[in-house]
Amino acid sequence: MAADDAGLRSVQLPDIRRRARQGRRLALARACDARPGLRVHDALAGWGTDGLVLAALGCRVHLSERNARVHEILDARLRTESGRLLGERPDAISWAHEDARDRWRAGDQFDVVYLDPMFGEHPKTALPAKQMQVLAKLAGEMTNGKVVALIDEARRVAAARVVVKRRASAETLGQPDWHIRARSVRFDVYLPVPRCRA
Repeated sequence: MAADDAGLRSVQLPDIRRRARQGRRLALARACDARPGLRVHDALAGWGTDGLVLAALGCRVHLSERNARVHEILDARLRTESGRLLGERPDAISWAHEDARDRWRAGDQFDVVYLDPMFGEHPKTALPAKQMQVLAKLAGEMTNGKVVALIDEARRVAAARVVVKRRASAETLGQPDWHIRARSVRFDVYLPVPRCRA
């Protein structure tokens, strides 16, 4: 892990405050309908950047990360960043080393399930940002089939919507209800599966 640690020390992670200052103009915020009190599950947390932004915008966010090494780094980051960023709202964010599906099956309730799977091979010659290269090395990538299965399960859990982050030019997975486009990424939004009434 020494090589990974050396790489991570040189990785500059995105500035949360700068992104949060965009407020509702931010594509992520519009896709999730971010607002105070909204319950968001960042189910593939990675470095936790988007979850931190949503918490800074007033949401109550829980982050799940299944990979032990990535979670170790996420935990260290959140312990530092969350207190500095959220101030008097320490309960606005929580995190755990877990498979997100276990939390859903335990009956936890969320308005929005947010999925940011690792993108596949970049279609151009330029490499993705260094922090994404390191994350891909540690956590690996999900096949489209696995992402679709996760979306289907998340739609049975989310009360309001499922949001999936994709590269702007990536193929659509399943049948999203609408899209929110940013410069280099796209957020595909899926409505929940209607729940049967007894």
